[in-house]
Amino acid sequence: MRRLAIFSISLLLAIDARAQQKSPPEPPGDQTPTPSPVAPPPAVIVAAPPARPNGPIQKSLVRITATEVEPDYRAPWNSGGIQRGIGAGFVIEGNRIMTNAHVVSNSRYLTVERDGDPNKYPATVLFVAHDCDLALLKVASADFFKNMVPLTFGGIPALESTVSAYGYPLGGERMSVTTGIVSRIDFQLYTHSSIDQHLAIQISAQINPGNSGGPVMQDAKVVGVAFQGYSGDVAQGVAYMIPTPVIRRFLKDVEDGHYDRYVDLGLTPIKLQNPAQRHFLG
Repeated sequence: MRRLAIFSISLLLAIDARAQQKSPPEPPGDQTPTPSPVAPPPAVIVAAPPARPNGPIQKSLVRITATEVEPDYRAPWNSGGIQRGIGAGFVIEGNRIMTNAHVVSNSRYLTVERDGDPNKYPATVLFVAHDCDLALLKVASADFFKNMVPLTFGGIPALESTVSAYGYPLGGERMSVTTGIVSRIDFQLYTHSSIDQHLAIQISAQINPGNSGGPVMQDAKVVGVAFQGYSGDVAQGVAYMIPTPVIRRFLKDVEDGHYDRYVDLGLTPIKLQNPAQRHFLG
């Protein structure tokens, strides 16, 4: 009987040990898994607007509207047809506007506009130089030049350097800018007069009707005035600007109040010692 009792106790202890080895079932309830941390979305990088290398050109650029009557040289008794053209110009020191001569040639009525101003201001030609295709305008209204910034002139840009041309191509109402490189520096025939050759700079920036008279800029300075180019059926990306040596010569010439078409050839005058030769040559 004692052995049976001992066995019974051992069996109970073994059953209790096996019961302790089993893990109790999890109680029912919310078993939603804990969410893993979500990586933040990548930061959106907003590119800064490109800097204006030439400053606020809108405060210097002028849109010119010319009503002109082109004479009929084959029938001079005819009054000619009335035409309207759009060009560009820019303000320089002395409250003057520089543009091309061919923009204002044969004009009967000129108006100028500035950016952000709906008014059209009457303008008149102050000086015109047909040989180098340059002109200066004046505006009687003092309000026109309020907050306008005169542009200054630079030198001759280097070959393959970048320039920007500003104007109103094809009669647009808003300023247009095209960029290109300096392709060639040479003497060229100026189409407006078709008789004079001056220093000219070829650029690859697109020049179209309406760009004439607009500034060509580099490093916030005027390095030329856009004035002529080829049509698309002749050549593409070939345009010309009047460089600053020609511009400065024109401005120097008009300082006395009129344009003399002065040309400095760099020649040294020679005094003749023979009285007879002096008398013969006048």
